[in-house]
Amino acid sequence: MSNIRDVAKISGHSISTVSRVINNQGYVSSKTKQDIEDAMESLNYHRNDMARALSLGKTYRVGIVLPYVNHPYFQKLADSIISAAFAHNYQATLLQSNYNQDQEIYFLDMLKHHAFDGLIFTSRSISFDKIVEYQKFGPITCCENTFDYPISSAFTDRKASFVQALQLLKDSGYTHIGMTISRSENTSQSALLTTKAYKEVFGKEIDDQLLFRESRTMFDGITATAQFLNYDKKLQVVFSNGDEIAAGAIRQLQELHREDVEVIGQENLPISFLMNFSTIDHRLEDIGEEAFNLLFKDEVIKKSIPSNFIRRGKLEDPTDYEDEIDEILN
Repeated sequence: MSNIRDVAKISGHSISTVSRVINNQGYVSSKTKQDIEDAMESLNYHRNDMARALSLGKTYRVGIVLPYVNHPYFQKLADSIISAAFAHNYQATLLQSNYNQDQEIYFLDMLKHHAFDGLIFTSRSISFDKIVEYQKFGPITCCENTFDYPISSAFTDRKASFVQALQLLKDSGYTHIGMTISRSENTSQSALLTTKAYKEVFGKEIDDQLLFRESRTMFDGITATAQFLNYDKKLQVVFSNGDEIAAGAIRQLQELHREDVEVIGQENLPISFLMNFSTIDHRLEDIGEEAFNLLFKDEVIKKSIPSNFIRRGKLEDPTDYEDEIDEILN
């Protein structure tokens, strides 16, 4: 198997010059570059990325730890991280955990063994304490508030956004509300903040029959809405944990001829615009980009990104109207 020395010998140029061409670094004249490329072709030489990583001490790869790869929330978040990585000549690998702690620790061990230059946790089951243990092996950032832990993070204040939306509903006369959450409040920070926001606005715990846990797909939105209406015939709002789930809720409401019930989604996916329902935009594009940018900073940085409650349908504010079609086209 040929190596860089063979390329240098055949091309008649130094090893350092060959290295610059192979790694596309520094100036090399067009003739010299052609000589080296011709030599590489004649020798059927290909760059050994593993050897290059060992020599440079960098892989130019980052790992994105996410529970599911087929969930719109994590797809949108991962896409923004991948775009930011690509812009900085990094490759990004999706690492699906299914919220399995052993699997998440396995990904941390991959960082320990230099499979990646850094890890980004979009969500997690393991504790922040465990993540801190592994920071000595490489940089780690999170896409959620890491509070007092010395872990860089890009996040939105979810409780504030939930309180804002719920307070608007209360001020508009809505009091019969069903809510869906992604996981149990004991394991999910977002789920806990959702129920805390409800209690802060309405002064009481939400009725357990009006709280649907483990909600991830549009079918969960259908099931949850049927449960809510069966328990509370005066239901006024379905406050869902995602736009796809909200779409499922709307489908069920149409089937039951209850179009009077308002539906709130999250993440401002195209479906929320097309179906014209309100949604909380947690600005996942910005969070993903910031999470990557923070990965290689020397200091611990916590970047809070404000959410935006987009009011549509009956909740639309005519004094704060923006033509979304024009905004998309521009």
